[in-house]
Amino acid sequence: MISFTDDIRYILLSIVILLIAIFGVIMNSLSIFVVLKNPLLKSSFGILCFSHSVANIGVLSVFLVWVAPITVIDDDHLWRTRFAKHLGQLNILFWDACVYSHLAISVNRFFTITFPHSQTLINSNATIILASLVWTCAIFHIIPYFWVDQCFILYDPKTVTWNFADTKCGFYISTYFDYYTGCAVFIVIAILDLFTLITLRIKNNHMHSLGTRAHQRRQVELRFFIQACVQASLFFYELVNFYFVSTLNSSFFYVYFTSTFAWEICHAMDGLVLFLFQYKAAFPKKARVTTTVTASIQSHHKSAASIVVNTGHRHDNA
Repeated sequence: MISFTDDIRYILLSIVILLIAIFGVIMNSLSIFVVLKNPLLKSSFGILCFSHSVANIGVLSVFLVWVAPITVIDDDHLWRTRFAKHLGQLNILFWDACVYSHLAISVNRFFTITFPHSQTLINSNATIILASLVWTCAIFHIIPYFWVDQCFILYDPKTVTWNFADTKCGFYISTYFDYYTGCAVFIVIAILDLFTLITLRIKNNHMHSLGTRAHQRRQVELRFFIQACVQASLFFYELVNFYFVSTLNSSFFYVYFTSTFAWEICHAMDGLVLFLFQYKAAFPKKARVTTTVTASIQSHHKSAASIVVNTGHRHDNA
């Protein structure tokens, strides 16, 4: 029997889940807009950011249309249905797309910064293939979930957590397909980012020999790399919380904040990070106009100063 206090608790949690989902969908949608508007992101990095934001919206949409309302409804017959299992499958699809998107972005940064002249590895066609591979791998991950009686993940509104099936198949998909894969991907990302950072440090020593345009390009690549590292840190936060930190205590709110909350907030913050890093460059025309006006004013001042000086010389000569 659920008490009145419990009712309030679940209503509040449902509101929190709903607000985070709405915030996340908005931020990732704005991120997609920024990617499309930003001329600097009309590149391989932009394609991967677009794919990543779409995957984030997918995860958050499941939280928005299913997790938030079912937390309040708490109908045993509803949240255990085949439909609920397929929603869990869909959530895993988008989650794995996010995981492999992090890896793809890390690979992209590594080759772009380490081998900047190797266009074969970082051109649009190669990136589209890489993004397609991301979604193909994500689809392969959810194939076992079509055996809905044995392989599934369900959101339990009583514990406010996502749980894998308590079966042999459930053990395999949670341990090998999800946990081990996530850890392996993060290790590869960490190694690639470390090598990329070392390359940046080495090339930074020769920065003074670069021209203005090359220097500006290097600054853009550095900003892209920092953005990727921040997003990878969010992925690490989610992975560690969901599989390790959440097991250290059985308290209701502790488990919620280290599992379900961590999962949702990570994808919401992903969109915020991309938006904050890239929104200023999404409107280059305004910046160009401002620069032109400033240059014009400076030119006008120089001309005026020149006239004054010349006039002064004429007076002296007179």
